[in-house]
Amino acid sequence: MKFKFKYAFVIVLSMVILSCGDDDGSPAGEPDSGTDFEGNATAEYTLSFETSFSEEMFPEEYPSNPSFGPVVAIIHSPNIDVFQTGSVANDGLAAYAESGDVDALATALESQQGQSEGLFLIQTASNASAVGTSSFDITFTPTRTRVTFLAKLNPSPDWFVGAASLDIVDGNTLKEEIQTGLVLLDAGTKAGETYESSSVSENNTIGICVDAPYAGDGPFVESLGNLTITRN
Repeated sequence: MKFKFKYAFVIVLSMVILSCGDDDGSPAGEPDSGTDFEGNATAEYTLSFETSFSEEMFPEEYPSNPSFGPVVAIIHSPNIDVFQTGSVANDGLAAYAESGDVDALATALESQQGQSEGLFLIQTASNASAVGTSSFDITFTPTRTRVTFLAKLNPSPDWFVGAASLDIVDGNTLKEEIQTGLVLLDAGTKAGETYESSSVSENNTIGICVDAPYAGDGPFVESLGNLTITRN
């Protein structure tokens, strides 16, 4: 699928019903006494995701029984990079965007950072509805202060919504709330131009989907939902 950048979005991931998955290590080190973590080892937040992938908004070739998922939340250190728009997807992200393979995504992260260092935690959930709202709790630690979200669009060749490396720390203070809209991303690994296409492999960079059948005729890239992260 062809794509181009029309706006400088802060790309973020769509999330929904989360249940605790595999923990890839416990946090290392002590809290930074100069941060809002103070003497506590955790900071509790609630994430809410409102999806809006409706046939009314996206009528062209709208698929039957669309959904998002499996949903993935990766709570991680600032040193971990799950994906970046404008870069080529690694094998883990490619496997997830194409087939929803969370195990391959976890393996890629372990190779990047090392499971034994305890600098990331993966939580997974089943598919989310195309239109609806879900909320879940998530916990940050002094060594895991960022979160990356992923939710594959079903069906699609390699399209997903995501939020890359959202930071809950502002200087020495924990943020009270983060809000962002979510747009559809193309992983750049499959050349399909329709939701149901089998497609062939390609090696393009990750970018925002702006072409048919997803995009409309107007100049704006439509949002598929909103993500809100609120401190408890």
